[in-house]
Amino acid sequence: MPQLNTPEDVDVWFRDHGWFPGRDVTDTLPAMVDEITGQYRDAGHPVEPLDTATAFLAEHGGLTLTIDAAREDHLYFTPYLGYGSAPADVAELSRDLGVRLFPIGLDGSEGSPVLMDERGRFFYLHHTGAYYMGADKYEAMLALAHAPMQDAEDFYV
Repeated sequence: MPQLNTPEDVDVWFRDHGWFPGRDVTDTLPAMVDEITGQYRDAGHPVEPLDTATAFLAEHGGLTLTIDAAREDHLYFTPYLGYGSAPADVAELSRDLGVRLFPIGLDGSEGSPVLMDERGRFFYLHHTGAYYMGADKYEAMLALAHAPMQDAEDFYV
């Protein structure tokens, strides 16, 4: 992962991996959303697409950002299930936060789902717990680069 200290650094990192202002992959959204909602439904913990999440995915969906090239670790902005109990963990975190969540990506180095809530905030599920990443993509990526992240429980209702 490059050194990320500013929103401009985040934009450069994203540009290096195919993002540009105004990027629009809306035509790929139905397949992404159908796949992940089906997996969560089949696991007994359905999720619904959120306007905030689909807007983010319309611009960033399908991007694969390199975290560590030597280890072949990537951040994927395609909704993936992650680990097997992720749907139950997402449902629990959603209840605790008092907001709906939708998976928007995966930290492949950890198998950790990246989630967005209906306010546009980012959360991260890890085997060590749930974490708040930030209020937007810039805060979220800076938090990822400068872990540890803030505990999600600080935002419970």
